[in-house]
Amino acid sequence: MAANLSEAGFDVTGYDIDPARTDLLLRRGGRPAATIKEAVAGADLALSIIMTDDVLRRVALGPEGIIPDLASGAIYCDLSTVSPTASAEVRKAASANSVRYLCAKVAGSIDLAQSAGLTLFASGSEDDFKAALPAFSAIAAKSHYVGPDDSAANLKLDRSLNVGVYCSMIGEALAFGERGGLDLAMMVDILEAGPLGSRQLTLKAPSLKARAFDSPPSDIDTAAKDVDLILQTARHDSMALPLTSTVRQMMAASQAAGDGKRDIYSVLETFERLSKVART
Repeated sequence: MAANLSEAGFDVTGYDIDPARTDLLLRRGGRPAATIKEAVAGADLALSIIMTDDVLRRVALGPEGIIPDLASGAIYCDLSTVSPTASAEVRKAASANSVRYLCAKVAGSIDLAQSAGLTLFASGSEDDFKAALPAFSAIAAKSHYVGPDDSAANLKLDRSLNVGVYCSMIGEALAFGERGGLDLAMMVDILEAGPLGSRQLTLKAPSLKARAFDSPPSDIDTAAKDVDLILQTARHDSMALPLTSTVRQMMAASQAAGDGKRDIYSVLETFERLSKVART
């Protein structure tokens, strides 16, 4: 994403705790930084994308973090999949430091990130969204303004809930059919062609039929982290999410079997193990 910004003509400086990860940026015209402070010095727009609430707090709020080092009036946009609570903390701190904050999220695979084909949705000030839109257009094929404050954080978790439940539903249905003697590839074709088909299933159909679950665009560990955020948010709001809770247990079973770094659709094999399906 940073490399795409650089190739689109933006002056990009990037930081990562692993210097090897900034090599691509360097090769494509950007500049690696040794610290966060160096990366955001003089920036009109700063973007972060990391894994967890705690890391976001350190990256955004720490003494050497983004917000303390951004100039007054600059825009800070966090693209991470984190809880609405953590996003709200960052938004309030940004406001206290006269930094304009956008809560923005991206959806799509690694391939789409490489090709600038992601979908991006952001919340906060609509004027700030419009100001950041040229940069968003360099990393995403579609960018949407979805409302005030941390609406985008809630929307990203809603999307993750749908993905988690859907892939588990497909895995369980396929294992049920296999136990009844049906061919896996045939079932995938029938499901894809019928009313239960989706863009998601069309995308995953080849890997499901080939059982190609290694080197995935989205793995079980990452999906489980997102579901944990969903359940944490639901507990905070006294919401019941029985389906999502069950899906998290299936992900835990997959992780216990050593499948955490495999594709989220490898949960199929967890259902097969539980049902003692003989794979062919």
